[in-house]
Amino acid sequence: MANSMATHTLSSTQPPLVHHHHQQHLKDRAGHECSRIVPLENGLDVGIYKAILVGQVGQNPLQKKLRSGREITMFSLGTGGIRNNRRPLQNEDPREYANRCAVQWHRVSVYPERLGRVVMQNVVPGSILYVEGNLESKVFTDPITGLVRRIREIAVRQNGRLVFLGKGANDQQASSSEMKGLGYY
Repeated sequence: MANSMATHTLSSTQPPLVHHHHQQHLKDRAGHECSRIVPLENGLDVGIYKAILVGQVGQNPLQKKLRSGREITMFSLGTGGIRNNRRPLQNEDPREYANRCAVQWHRVSVYPERLGRVVMQNVVPGSILYVEGNLESKVFTDPITGLVRRIREIAVRQNGRLVFLGKGANDQQASSSEMKGLGYY
């Protein structure tokens, strides 16, 4: 074999190999195919960092202007513990009741500005939404304490989805034609 790199063929009986790099296939000056191992950006593996949530909006959405000048729309989404009957069961310990009714709050950031405008016009506390987005961590320095902090968010970007499943306190909802025009329905 002219190439010093060995190539591996996986059969259906062998488990796939896990690498912290990917192979880049190139041709040398003589036209022979060779491969070069290239580490992934920041040493991270390709993976799925996606979150899919269905829950109730906890507060009115707000918009924030980024340093780049773009606006993002943010709101909180509660999952779990959202039940029609929140009363304690007979002889239920208060701690068990609290665990059963605990709500997990998620920060959702909507990056497409057009979708953000629809969110601002239609999402109210109590709206029931299906949200699909990237699971991202934001690292920043707290301006008050000076400490470096990390916040986890569901980032709805161009590849994300936002579906209005139910109305909140406000009867106004986005029409399906308005949502389809944005690529979100």
